[in-house]
Amino acid sequence: MTNQPESGELLVGSYLRLIEHCELVTYNQRSQTEGDQLEIDVIGVDNTETGEQIVYTCEVVTHIDGLHYSGTPDSDRWAKYGNSDYQHTLERLWQKFSSDRAYVMELFDSADSYVFQLWSPVVRGNRDEQYLLGGLYDLADEFEAETGTELDLIINETYTEKVEELQARAAETEKDYGELGFRILQILEHMR
Repeated sequence: MTNQPESGELLVGSYLRLIEHCELVTYNQRSQTEGDQLEIDVIGVDNTETGEQIVYTCEVVTHIDGLHYSGTPDSDRWAKYGNSDYQHTLERLWQKFSSDRAYVMELFDSADSYVFQLWSPVVRGNRDEQYLLGGLYDLADEFEAETGTELDLIINETYTEKVEELQARAAETEKDYGELGFRILQILEHMR
């Protein structure tokens, strides 16, 4: 069964294709390994003019009321970041990106570089607080320390800037690029 991409995933895929120039963009990539529940929201592959292959791996959480997964954490690794839902959210994201990295590096083992990104329009809090937002920045730092690979947080203002960049591109062209998220932005930008 194929899952249709969600609205936020369509925007991220459009950004990868139209702004990052990825020739290949795929949504809801699942592992074929029996029992493996891995699903990556958006993968983009850019074969640059210099011959470098860059693989973008994006998890997209488009909760308008703020990034949040309800639940109880399985460990106390994230205990200093507030309530159990915040801890569960951080734990879940850590698990997703750890699994994503292993899968993508095996699938695209000859790629020159890998970019991992979390896209979310609303993450509440203050970076200096030891709650969810501060925890996300610590998670990104730990991910880089443990894997040698950066985890880019495309959240809040940065998310807005990326979508505005995509909107500006949509206003400049009428060409259909086969990306539904971008096509919707084009319609909105070209209404009379």
